[in-house]
Amino acid sequence: MNRTQRVLLILIQASLIIIALALLVIVIIEPEYNKYGGVIAGLTLPLLPNIIQKLFKAKISFRLQLTYFIFLFFALFLGICFDFYKTVPHFDKVIHFFSGILTVIIAWYALKFFKVDKTDKRFQALFIICFCIAVAAIWEYFEFTSDKLLGTNMQELLEPGVDDTMFDMIFATIGACVGTIILMRYTKAIEKFSLEDHRKK
Repeated sequence: MNRTQRVLLILIQASLIIIALALLVIVIIEPEYNKYGGVIAGLTLPLLPNIIQKLFKAKISFRLQLTYFIFLFFALFLGICFDFYKTVPHFDKVIHFFSGILTVIIAWYALKFFKVDKTDKRFQALFIICFCIAVAAIWEYFEFTSDKLLGTNMQELLEPGVDDTMFDMIFATIGACVGTIILMRYTKAIEKFSLEDHRKK
């Protein structure tokens, strides 16, 4: 990754956090409780690439980080804060589908970090899919906790809470399965797309 790309990623990351801070001020001045959870996520999730790089001692490629930041912009800011989940048909399910695909790469980092990426492909696929389902469940826990503690209604924006949760989980799982198939079939291509260098020197 060259200097220009690093600067661009820092600017995008900072811009996402600044947007989240601005939205936080807006929802405090004119309370919109359903958006608090999205704002909290918008303040924290842009930092996830930094956390992963330190935790897994990996250098995430410019292309993957850019893809992730674009995903966050659509999922959090357009979806929750600008009401795309309400106004754009099936937007919610598309986002959860792609979240499953992106989470596959995080699970793959975990396999590499614990040096089990040379194990049987069937075990890798099972681990990755289960990992992705767990991440989807954690997001649903976050929505549930936000609803209970902040009085928001994130789990019932479009449909009753149980239906919303289950459909979110199903589409994330489908995305995880699709992503896992792609990873198993095109491992080298995915590695080239996502990693600059597995271990920092």
